[in-house]
Amino acid sequence: MRTTLKALPLLALGAALLVGCTASGPSNLRVHEVALSGGSNQRIAWVYGSLSGASSTLKLNGTTVDVRGQVQDDLSTPGSLSVNGKATYQVNTTAPAQKISVTRNAAGLFNVTPMNNASVLAVYYTDGSNWWKLNGISGTVSATPSTGLRGAGQLTDDEGDALARALDGQGSLAVAVLNENVTPLSVEPKPTEHRMTSLYVLPGIQSTTTSTSTTGTVTMTPSTNGGNASSFTEVARGANARVDDPTVRVATTTAELGEIYRLAYGNQTPIPTPAPLSGETAVAVFMGQRTSGGYSISVERVAASGSTLNVTVRLKAPEAGMMTTQALTSPWVLVKVPGVFTQVNVVDVNGQPLR
Repeated sequence: MRTTLKALPLLALGAALLVGCTASGPSNLRVHEVALSGGSNQRIAWVYGSLSGASSTLKLNGTTVDVRGQVQDDLSTPGSLSVNGKATYQVNTTAPAQKISVTRNAAGLFNVTPMNNASVLAVYYTDGSNWWKLNGISGTVSATPSTGLRGAGQLTDDEGDALARALDGQGSLAVAVLNENVTPLSVEPKPTEHRMTSLYVLPGIQSTTTSTSTTGTVTMTPSTNGGNASSFTEVARGANARVDDPTVRVATTTAELGEIYRLAYGNQTPIPTPAPLSGETAVAVFMGQRTSGGYSISVERVAASGSTLNVTVRLKAPEAGMMTTQALTSPWVLVKVPGVFTQVNVVDVNGQPLR
């Protein structure tokens, strides 16, 4: 599994501006670099300094680049400069051997195993929206809530926040901070400061706990023959179901809900035990297999008429230039509503069926 940044367009520059130019660079030039490996095999470098005019040039990794005022994207940080029209300089690197294995057990604890003689300094975990720092780097450990990747290696708080933003919404991930000698990118002119942080990204870690956030409240009285439900409770969501095609599954009994759990959590062990259903209908909407992270699905609203339940979902795809995990994913969401429904119709926010 690997993660990469999609190819990004370079700022349109006439070739004559770059040929034979002298890379003078901004004053007080500083470069903060992160070497991403595992799920992401790239270098990302933030450039800091003061411009004497609208732009300047410098050489990164032997390539002359254009440096200007910062642009806004997920990786931009206060005080940094844009490089070739993007918030950071980015270059692909070679994938290494796996550095760490991380799983999460039914008690919510993490099982951590460094691999291939990796020297691990710290491990962070995200479920796709919230972040934790593990309280250990080996064995079975607990975790403490964290503000993104703050404190990881030599990253500033702003850089840690930026990387966390870029990874948010891509399912569960573990990010290990490595203690290893990585040759930094060459920079000309020589910066006054050159920081280096090495991170290993491990995608596709699912939680085996059933506690989730609620995106709605149940206010209607359950009915044994349909109902007028207009609210719902989100039970769980994930990104690694054992489902290849867009699929809707409905459960009105605990046994049927167990079958849904086996599809949703089929790529992890153990599979959580669902809470019993009583006078309720559970609806699972599977997005189907996707070639990368960055995809997600959520329920926007439900409306019922008699024994028919209409569900509207929002499908999200990665934006252009988004940092995405390049592992196969299969996003899903599970909600429950009061009442027992014999027919469930699911459409997207544009009124179109899943596809």
